[in-house]
Amino acid sequence: MKRFFTVFFLFLLFCTNTKALFYPGAESYEVRELQQSLYRAGYYGGEWDGKYTEQVCEAVKAYQRDCGIYPDGICTYALAHSLNADIKYNKNDEDAVKLARLLCRVCKNGDRLTKAAVASVVLNRLESPLFPDDIPSVINTLGGAFPCDIPEDCMRAAYEAIQGVKPYGGILYFEDAGKADKSVKGAKHGGFVFYK
Repeated sequence: MKRFFTVFFLFLLFCTNTKALFYPGAESYEVRELQQSLYRAGYYGGEWDGKYTEQVCEAVKAYQRDCGIYPDGICTYALAHSLNADIKYNKNDEDAVKLARLLCRVCKNGDRLTKAAVASVVLNRLESPLFPDDIPSVINTLGGAFPCDIPEDCMRAAYEAIQGVKPYGGILYFEDAGKADKSVKGAKHGGFVFYK
């Protein structure tokens, strides 16, 4: 029964729209500001409706290419600021992009629960004295993350982990279930074993 409520809670959380997520599928006032800024810079000619459509994504990619940035279509606050968009900086945005890239590398084809669990390992490590106290350094302890096209579900899982989603509580480690030591006790899901 406890597992049912955990899965149900995650379902509700994943289905809600979070403000100021700059990736395809996002919808907010800040996206409208971004559309206007892309228009003024000559990269976008579509509607200013606050929806991060494929057209907005392509405009962001074009701008990223012109700036010498990997064109993943994800507009961070720093990128929006360089376009003079009237959006307040949020450090969590930059961290979320790095975290989403890690999820893409580690479990791109995994389900939502797997992505949420891997992301929560990173956030849990921030609170542990055994690991560094910033997301980029923690990500490096897991092999790092590389520029890539970030799927929407990886981006959403990253933001939700930053907001506190912890499917398996205070887990600090995950391993490929097929390669994990048999003595490791933990939750098995999506080809991984998650444990403290």
